[in-house]
Amino acid sequence: MKICLDAGHYGKYNQSPCNGAYYESDMVWKLHLMLKKRLEEYGVTVITTRPNQETNRELYDRGAASAGCGLFLSLHSNAVGSGRNDSIDYPAAYCAINHSADDIATKLAACVEAVMQTKQEGRIEHIKGKNGDYYGVVRGATAVGTPGLILEHSFHTNARSTAWLMDDGNLERMAQAEADVIALHYGLTKQQRPAGWYEDDKGWWYQHEDGTYPKGCWEWLREATGGTEGWYLFDDAGYMLTGAQIAPDGRMYYLCETPGIHEGQCMVTNDQGALRIAEYDFDRRRYKL
Repeated sequence: MKICLDAGHYGKYNQSPCNGAYYESDMVWKLHLMLKKRLEEYGVTVITTRPNQETNRELYDRGAASAGCGLFLSLHSNAVGSGRNDSIDYPAAYCAINHSADDIATKLAACVEAVMQTKQEGRIEHIKGKNGDYYGVVRGATAVGTPGLILEHSFHTNARSTAWLMDDGNLERMAQAEADVIALHYGLTKQQRPAGWYEDDKGWWYQHEDGTYPKGCWEWLREATGGTEGWYLFDDAGYMLTGAQIAPDGRMYYLCETPGIHEGQCMVTNDQGALRIAEYDFDRRRYKL
């Protein structure tokens, strides 16, 4: 199966009135990458509508990018006006008016309700515009024959919901739950994939034998090609970092940016100031300078 995931907004968009650190665009970017990984564990081919968070793209074109997919899913958090309102928190799925996505949308809205434990029930809605579906992304998906929906993860105008959505651990739980619901709906089973390095359009990541992967940490791993070993630093989404990075211990490291067997490994300077791959001293638990 092939699914198109859409991070609903680009850049820094829709700041929460409950917490100035929350932007809807940040949340949906993280969530759609997490969901992509979880769906791929079920053997799903996942495409995304943006190469990076900074890229803007027309609404209709994002939906139309789902040509050949079995589902178009745009991720969002909702808002009630521009101010705080803690009385409204229901998850909603805005579905294509041809009802092609109603069944999966109903299940996903219920999933968001259960995982976030919202006070109000999840629901689906259909909004008609002058030229078909009101929402451009859904209209674009419908035009290429893809069942499409927008999934609102409660409201970022609700203080409790905003705090919940700002927790990356909660987003991981949500991504897993949504992937499981989609897999059950379409009769998919998890694919057994050997431990090792994997690359997608976002970068390199490492999967353990149990299906988990390192994120937000260092991990000692054997590189897939060449057999070299080293410490690798992963971001909060689980992707290997390169270049100048600040590690969880607060120190700055420079990680090899050159594609190949040393990519991601720590580098230090020699006596002449030239960069070289660092050797790790296990007895002293630090890199040899």
